[in-house]
Amino acid sequence: MKFSVVALALATAGSGVYGLEKRIVGGSAVSSSAFSFVTNIVIDGDSSTSVCTGALISPTVVITSAYCVADPISNKALAPNRIAVGQGKISSILGTAGSKVELTKVLAAGYAIPQAVNVHPGYNSIAYSDNVAVLVLEKPLVNATSANVGAKIIKKPSTTTNAAYTAVGWGATSNDGASYPNQLQQTTLAVGSKSVCSEIWAPYTNLTNSLCLAPIKSSSNVCSGDGLLVKVATDQSVGLAGILNLVATEDDVPAVKCTEEGAVDFFTTFSNYIAWLTQITPLKESDFVSTASFSYDSADIGDDDQSSSESESDSDSSSEESSLDDVDSESSDASHSFKLAAPLVAIASAAFGALF
Repeated sequence: MKFSVVALALATAGSGVYGLEKRIVGGSAVSSSAFSFVTNIVIDGDSSTSVCTGALISPTVVITSAYCVADPISNKALAPNRIAVGQGKISSILGTAGSKVELTKVLAAGYAIPQAVNVHPGYNSIAYSDNVAVLVLEKPLVNATSANVGAKIIKKPSTTTNAAYTAVGWGATSNDGASYPNQLQQTTLAVGSKSVCSEIWAPYTNLTNSLCLAPIKSSSNVCSGDGLLVKVATDQSVGLAGILNLVATEDDVPAVKCTEEGAVDFFTTFSNYIAWLTQITPLKESDFVSTASFSYDSADIGDDDQSSSESESDSDSSSEESSLDDVDSESSDASHSFKLAAPLVAIASAAFGALF
């Protein structure tokens, strides 16, 4: 078994995370107006410039992953002047993914340096704990107003096996990270059973702030931490479920091959950090937490079709969401089985132990 992001992070520890180009591989284009809250976060690295994805939960507050804006060794926040936040296509600004671009060029294109960078105090880049961060802007981005930010956190995202979500991002679109897209990219992911996901990444067994999903097509997946996990509510508002924490795979393949068969994605769920967000931002819970209802279709792994709509209200699903242990009992009754080739538990435990 191999943890793709772990291996790549260790290999590049000397130069930081900046070589980890964020991408949705094999996804499809989607109108950025449908996801007007999505932001690009450009990191000025030592030898290259990289891009992460974030989400505006207010006109001046962006939520993203901690490893995007933290030093990989100290786990502390990068200086704000090494970060720029903006919206829209990045290809015309950065050109080839992985190349070095002066941040002044990015700022000239309408991007802004954040006023504050807040990395969760529990963040650990090796253990993948509390992988969440918040950027506070001095003023709204161009066209970023409360009327069109439009994204709020889902308080109880579904953990039902095969429940379908969408991941979106602006990162590079191929495993070799050759270029950035001209349009926002999306791909569909489905929730995996707790037992299978725990075999691939042992710590998942006891986590309450993580959600495990897999691509419905092996040729399309998020990679290297890119990808906001979202769901459209019944009232057509968009809810934020989380952001990618790591991609793990059973195969000993290059870490950047996130489309390898058997790759599984672990997302940090934003709902676990609502109290923290109210402490570090001027926002109240009602400002950024959705009250909408969400209906989750069932998506079969390896199939583009989505069916068997499972209607569940955000406010009515507390019994399902109260314990991740419920997932295993529900998975046996699911109309589409979640299928991933998983390694033996003993191999998974040994591989994880070797990291610490």
